[in-house]
Amino acid sequence: MEEKKKKAASMTTHSLNLHNKDTLSARNIQSVRKLFLSGGKFTAKEVNLLCNTNDARKFISILRHKEGWKIEDIRLANGCKLYWLTEKEEEK
Repeated sequence: MEEKKKKAASMTTHSLNLHNKDTLSARNIQSVRKLFLSGGKFTAKEVNLLCNTNDARKFISILRHKEGWKIEDIRLANGCKLYWLTEKEEEK
């Protein structure tokens, strides 16, 4: 009986952590959206610093492929890619 209580408590804590992770991820991608809508050009490192995340390339990929954003890139001499939004998302 004691093991069941520990397992239940462990599962509850784990599910709460997933919720917090999802919420944080949603906030981070919203920050990345706002950054690109500002019209600037950014490297992934700059996006990570400005949006307080480590997943800039993942969020750029989500915006491109799942949300249909037209984000262009070019590789710089130092090997980094510079990203920018070429077309704003169409109003629905």
